[in-house]
Amino acid sequence: MVEALPRAEDVAIAPLPPSQLPEAVGLLARAFRDNPLNRAVARWRGARARQRINEHGMRAHLPVALARGRVLGAQREGVLRGLLVAALPWGYPFPPPPWGARLRCLVGQGLGVASRWAQVYAALDARHPRDEHWYLGTLGVHPDFQGQGIGGALLTRWLAEVDRDGLPAWLETDRDSNLGFYGRAGFSVAEELEVLGVPVWALRREPRAGAPPGAVE
Repeated sequence: MVEALPRAEDVAIAPLPPSQLPEAVGLLARAFRDNPLNRAVARWRGARARQRINEHGMRAHLPVALARGRVLGAQREGVLRGLLVAALPWGYPFPPPPWGARLRCLVGQGLGVASRWAQVYAALDARHPRDEHWYLGTLGVHPDFQGQGIGGALLTRWLAEVDRDGLPAWLETDRDSNLGFYGRAGFSVAEELEVLGVPVWALRREPRAGAPPGAVE
């Protein structure tokens, strides 16, 4: 057995309603603003610029994930605190956004930033598994509320569905501090790679039909 994931009992986990898309865009843009890959993609730009870059990307891609994948929101006191975005089995990769959304994203981010994001996606896709699996694309909690069990509550809810399917799960992270968090949920490092000079860890969780999230046999 491994240690159970922390749970936030006062957090409500539910599929994100379309009406909360603008709030979700802002939350994820802020949650990932200071991540190593975001800094590498944005290069010399400051925090505000990196957040705007993220907002353009999330505004283009999150509606596609909402329509084609699994998007779970974590609410506390009626306010969105965290978000999980996953692709369904055989649902990776998501289709591209409509042309209008892609053009607005390109103009908003700039050609150089958009090109570097494309390099990131291509590098990760080259190592992505080709078997049937669930893919955790994004798990973000607003920095003001991290460490309160919100991310663990989202992950636990999602893994319950993964385990019902008896399928493996896959994700990537650019923060070594996340390895223990995902390790407690049964993920192990499948590969370490470097993207734009940033270490990235690809993690896999093997099927465990009927097992409670966070437990291993």
